[in-house]
Amino acid sequence: MIEKIAHITDLHLDEQFPFDDHTSARERFDSILNNIKKNNINDIVCTGDIGKNKGITYFFEQLKKLNFSITLGNHDNFTEIVKRYNWGANYDSKKIYRSVLENHFKFIFLDSSSGTIDIKQLIWLEKELISSKPTIIFIHHPIIGLNLKVDEIGKLKNRKALTKILTKVTNEITIYCGHYHMESTLVYKNITQFITPAVAFQIKKSIDKIKIDTTISGYRIIQIEKTKLSSKVKFLNNAN
Repeated sequence: MIEKIAHITDLHLDEQFPFDDHTSARERFDSILNNIKKNNINDIVCTGDIGKNKGITYFFEQLKKLNFSITLGNHDNFTEIVKRYNWGANYDSKKIYRSVLENHFKFIFLDSSSGTIDIKQLIWLEKELISSKPTIIFIHHPIIGLNLKVDEIGKLKNRKALTKILTKVTNEITIYCGHYHMESTLVYKNITQFITPAVAFQIKKSIDKIKIDTTISGYRIIQIEKTKLSSKVKFLNNAN
């Protein structure tokens, strides 16, 4: 049996940039959800930057009939999110992170909302990586860097320390992340990193400037068939 997971990220619901209304980002989210349902997918992972104010309420209302997990992004507020989702919440450090052991894979959900992975979370991660199973990590920030302007201004602050921990283990690690609003695949040692396009808008790949593209939304379909893991990106054109 093939298990399908929809990976969504960077919705930015009800935020002022880049839309001057509260409908455009919501409509893009709605279109993505409709496409997910058409592909008969009931499991969703959102890797952060959900939105603000009533946009947060809208997000959880739309997902209440689906199975979903989230990680927090740098635009997310722990206090606001934990009112509606507290699976893996650490109230001392104000982070949400956890692990789930499935039949053939171990899933780890990390919290990079502060732009770094705190020491407490790093120590926890080292213990969680002691496993004979291949590991799937969901996180907002990419861990492996890109030679792009967006990486220069928005990178995870302690990704070298995080990478060192991940490459010490022998099992394969697959990372699904967002933050950069683009599609990318990178391989480094035992790590394969997939950046998933944003729901709200994309950022064009450039080494010297940030240029956004509001014409396309995207998400990733992850397929798991026993020990086989694969994924593909779905893009949707936006009329507005």
